[in-house]
Amino acid sequence: MSTFKQAIKSLATKSFDKQQSLLIQKIIGSTTISLLDVGAANGAYDRWSKFKNHIDYFAVEPDSRSTTSVFKSSSASAYNSETLITKALWHSEGEVILNLCRKPMASSIYEPNRPFIDLFPEPERNDVVDKLKMPCETVDRVAQQLNTNFDVLKLDVQGAELDVLRGATNSLAHGIAIDIEVEFCELYKSQPLFDEVFSFLRTAGFEFIDFTYIYRWSPNTYNGLGQATFSDALFMRTPERIADSGDSVMIAKFAMICAVYERGDLLLRLGNACKENRQIDDETTNRIIELGQLVSRRNARTQRQLDRVTKVIRLFHPRVRAHIVH
Repeated sequence: MSTFKQAIKSLATKSFDKQQSLLIQKIIGSTTISLLDVGAANGAYDRWSKFKNHIDYFAVEPDSRSTTSVFKSSSASAYNSETLITKALWHSEGEVILNLCRKPMASSIYEPNRPFIDLFPEPERNDVVDKLKMPCETVDRVAQQLNTNFDVLKLDVQGAELDVLRGATNSLAHGIAIDIEVEFCELYKSQPLFDEVFSFLRTAGFEFIDFTYIYRWSPNTYNGLGQATFSDALFMRTPERIADSGDSVMIAKFAMICAVYERGDLLLRLGNACKENRQIDDETTNRIIELGQLVSRRNARTQRQLDRVTKVIRLFHPRVRAHIVH
């Protein structure tokens, strides 16, 4: 993003960012969120950047072509802590073969499904240029070695997400949110698809919240139209379960994660559940509700703007509808 665009964005969101930051600081204090980013080429998503000082960032990137771009921040804006893990993660310990694609971010333990990929532009990005045998670990083993529990797992490993989750049984028991890339079509041969990931995480106690981005492929160009091919999906514990735990640290972490994903609805549910069971102090409960109201007002305003634009577009394309995506 250009410096000019960054300046405009900062000015437009200055008031909201200030109010949100003050509330989050009062709710979470010195507590930090542990984020395990599996498939960390180009670093963590921008949504985390405003909260860096509250985040212990664990980046997993086994492809040496991408490791230099993982930590892009200056010392002045770095995470609370940063750890780079260069082993592959899998459902068990041992060795795996990584298919190195021409485009590093397309590399996977699974082989590209070229009959499908070749239907769309620039299939050469998925040319396998080399194969690399490398050691692999499980998420649970990494957590044990680092003596930590991960609050958020972000997974983007080109079709191998479910395999990584199967090696994270203990970590999932301590987790709060899963940000995961899911496929609706076989981009890689015999890879697990969304329905399998959904069922696995539901069994593990996570509720599907929303798609945070949907990638659509069209035969002639990538223009945001076409078949829904893959998506980023958010799964979380229910706010009622978090509130019932009575764990003030977990409640604070959940609130901040909701802010990261702009989920005012979940913040309000969390605050209402805390008010009902009275397991944490009223002051914190009221701040969570205030934060939920703040985020919800902003989202509602954005949706109203989208609705107004949609009404104009519908004059020419009657079945179009725009909906806010966080």
